[in-house]
Order: sequence, then C-alpha cells, then structure tokens
Amino acid sequence: MRKNLVSAIVVTRNRKQDLIRCIGSLSHSEYNQLEMIVVDNASFAPVSTWLNRQYPRVKVITSNKNLGAAGGRNLGFKFAKGETFLFMDDDSLADRTMVGELAKILKGRKDVGIVQPKIYDMERKNVLQGIGCDINLLTGRVSAVGIREKDLGQYDRLIEISGVGCIWMVERKVIEKIGGYDEDYFIPYEDLDFSFRARMAGFKILFVPTARAWHKGIKSTFISPLIDYIGIRNKERAYRVSRNKIIFMRKNAPLLNFLIFIFVINPIYLLVHSILISLTGRFDVLVKYWLGFISGIWYAVKYENLILKLYNDIDKQLIGFKYHLMVWTDPICWVIDKSAKNILDVGSGLGIPMELIRRRMKVQYAVGIDKFRPYIDYLKSKKVHDKYILGDVRKMRFRAKSFDVVFASDLIEHLPKKDSWKLIENMERIAKRQVIVTTSLGYFFHPAVDGNPLQLHKSGFHPQEFEIKGYKTFKYGRKEILGTNGWVHTINFDSLKKLLFLVNSLFFPLFIIFPNFGNYCFIAYKNTENNKYN
Repeated sequence: MRKNLVSAIVVTRNRKQDLIRCIGSLSHSEYNQLEMIVVDNASFAPVSTWLNRQYPRVKVITSNKNLGAAGGRNLGFKFAKGETFLFMDDDSLADRTMVGELAKILKGRKDVGIVQPKIYDMERKNVLQGIGCDINLLTGRVSAVGIREKDLGQYDRLIEISGVGCIWMVERKVIEKIGGYDEDYFIPYEDLDFSFRARMAGFKILFVPTARAWHKGIKSTFISPLIDYIGIRNKERAYRVSRNKIIFMRKNAPLLNFLIFIFVINPIYLLVHSILISLTGRFDVLVKYWLGFISGIWYAVKYENLILKLYNDIDKQLIGFKYHLMVWTDPICWVIDKSAKNILDVGSGLGIPMELIRRRMKVQYAVGIDKFRPYIDYLKSKKVHDKYILGDVRKMRFRAKSFDVVFASDLIEHLPKKDSWKLIENMERIAKRQVIVTTSLGYFFHPAVDGNPLQLHKSGFHPQEFEIKGYKTFKYGRKEILGTNGWVHTINFDSLKKLLFLVNSLFFPLFIIFPNFGNYCFIAYKNTENNKYN
C-alpha cells in the first residue's frame, strides 16, 4: 500500500469504445499518483488482448465469468496498491482535475470516507445526471439529486449526501471496516448498499462540486422511455431491478418499513411496472421482471430468518410494556412504603428490584451494596443506584435509621442461617420505616450462576419464622415455572420462556388472594418506625 496513491478501478464487459474513452480521460489526469486497473468481466473480446497496446500502464484483471459490478469491484481492489480507491463506470469520463479534487477533500476530512464528483450528462451540455442519490426506506424509491437540472451553480458547495453512483472515491479504511461490495446484488443497488453501510459505520459521504465528470445517458441496450425511467434497459436489468429493490429493503429498511413495502408499496410497483412494460410490447422483459420479483421474495424470506427478526423487533418494542407489567406485579414494589425517599439495596445483584422501584415511585437517593465486583460494575454502567459499595453485606456500617427503607432481595438464602438473622437485625437497625426481605420458600439447591460462587444456596426459610418476629408475609411464584428445574430453566425456546415469565406475572393477583397458591418464594416486610432503635 502506497501513501497518496489512488487506485482507479473500472469494471467492464463488452464495451470496448466506452472503456477506451474512460481510460483515456484517466490517463490525462493531472493527479500523478494514479494507478489504473481494469476488471474484465468475461468480455467476448478479452480486454487483455487489446487495451495494453494503447495504454501499457493499465493493469488488466480478467475474470473467467461475469461477476457483476459488485464482484468486479471486489476483485479489483484485491489487486490495488493505493490507500484510496476510485470506482468508475466504464461509460463515464473524468475531468483532468477530478481525481485531485476528490483526493484533496477525502484526505483533508478525517470524518469523511467517500466522496463523489459533479456528474454531467454526456449528451446534454451542462445538464446534470446527479450529485448523489438517496433511497426512501419505506417506498424503496431511488432518487438522484440534481438529475436533469441545468447546472446554474446551485450545488457549488460541499454537500453531505446519502449515497453515490457512477463515480466515487473511497478510503481503504472504509472497506477494511465494512467489507466490500455485497455480491448478492450483482448490479444494481450495490453502490447504495455500500453507501448505507459506510454511513452506518460512521463515515460521511460528501459531494465535491469542484470535481467534474460525465456519464453516458442513453445506453446501447435502451428499450423505451416508458421503462428507462424505472431503470429497465434490457431483460437482465428488468430481473435485477425488480429483485434487488426487495433485497436492499430487506437488508437495510426497518422491519416495519419492509413489511409495509412488501405488502403495500411493492404490489403497486408490480402493477404499474407490468403495465408500462406491456405497453412496450416486450413480454420477454415482463417475464424477467416477474422472475426477479419471485427471486427477491424468496431471498427476503430466507434472509436472517424473517419470522425470528419480526419476533425480536416486536419483543424490543414491548420492553416498556413488560417493565410496566413487572412494576405492578413485583412483590417489593407492591409492599414498599411509597413515601420513602432514600433506600438501601442489600445484596443488589443485577439491580432489577431497584430499577422497578424507581419506575414505580420517586426515590431521591439509593445505595447498592454487593460483594461480587462484576455486578457492581454492571450496576454502575446502568446507573440504577446513586452510590455503590463493594463489600460483604454482613459488615455494613450505617448509622441507625439512616435509610427510610432497607431491602434484601433473594439474598439471605445465600448465607448461613445464623449470619442471615444477624444481617436482618442490622437491617432493622438501619431502616427508619421499613425492612423488606424476599427469599426462596425452604431450602433447595441453586447453582453458582454468572460465575458467582456467592449464588450457591446455604440455608432455607419459611414465612412462619418471620411472622413470629412481627413480619407480614405472602408467598408468590410457581416453582414449576421458575424453580431450578422449572420450565424456564429447561426449555431452550426463548419466546416460550418469556411467555412463561408473563404467565407467572399474571398470576400475581392470585398470590395475594389465595395465600397457598404461591410455592416458590415469599416476601416478608415489617414497619420499623416503633422498634427499639428509635
């Protein structure tokens, strides 16, 4: 790789005269550090047999099959030595200063990864073919900015654009980060997909008005103006336009947009385009168009499991609802003193109870204490509490009545029973208004999850042990669902697990109404305003 070297890559197939003019324009470039590479996509008359006689500096890479625009460009940059790539269609021409103007902007802006020149129509004087392009992620409609406009200086400034076409320059680092051109497209839409991925990776795309180029307007394969407007110039193009629009939308549009596109927008395209193609009398083109549609639909169904993606997207959209449900069915949220302003979370773990409490009520100050550092680091990243203490909960040193509420969720069963009761006594000393404890119903084995040996169960409790100490209790949860050997731990189907958690949450009113319905855990809570520490 050579610094400041630009590798110009031109992919061609059976366009001898166009290619000669294209390479001729590059050979007259004022930018002297320019490497020229031609990728021959299996032309009938191999480019290697004639081009080097006229342009010996050009490196010709010959493919034994047609790789399309995407595959041809990918093959080309494998042989390129530059740190910057210039991609040009073979029927385009570059101004003498174009390469230098593009390179100047690309090297001067660290946030920019791709640049495009001002492209004129080769057959119409001073008429633009475009300064960039964009695609609507709902309709799939591609629009070229400035197309068919007279150049009156209206775009004579650097403009950030969404996508490129025909001619563009790319930093090597962009391709190293996002990969090459997606060969699923072949052609077209491969350039838009590349642009989209580059922007998603954080690279800006700029139009450079001082860089000029020209592109052929009417192709040799032109059929009719009726369908040229929608990009159809031959049978193969009809197939790929129909197919690739669906593929692009499937890969890049939000799922809801894609579903609207495929069930509402695309049927309209099918109807209108079929009518337009039929009016040309080219039913062979119409057949190819419909075959492309079928191929695109099949690709979309297979791509990344559409049903699974739909489920995941819906699941994400329901996060707010699920939290809302958890808040109103969580036992701690149910019994906690709603006027509490400061709270101590003893054995905070992953912080779910505290997160739910803060969604249910306004808390001014919360402290979390836990002995397992990964949990503390995780909680700090989420900012669930206001302060964190890494340490043994049995050695807490807080002033008497320093927190309105002190709670321990699923903690005491992980300590020897004697230590648990001492901890609870200390919690009663610290709590000004209320102590809350949740724990498993009796002893049962629990593995060291999350790589945390403190998760092993060392003791078991029953509601009566708390009730004789003045606590109110109720049981909740079904061990058939939530227990160590319960369904949520033995079923590998994620959506079914979530459904089971939902069912358990919906059982919550029954846990309150029927004291013996719960058989997995219990909650004990006590008012401490009148205890001996006052």
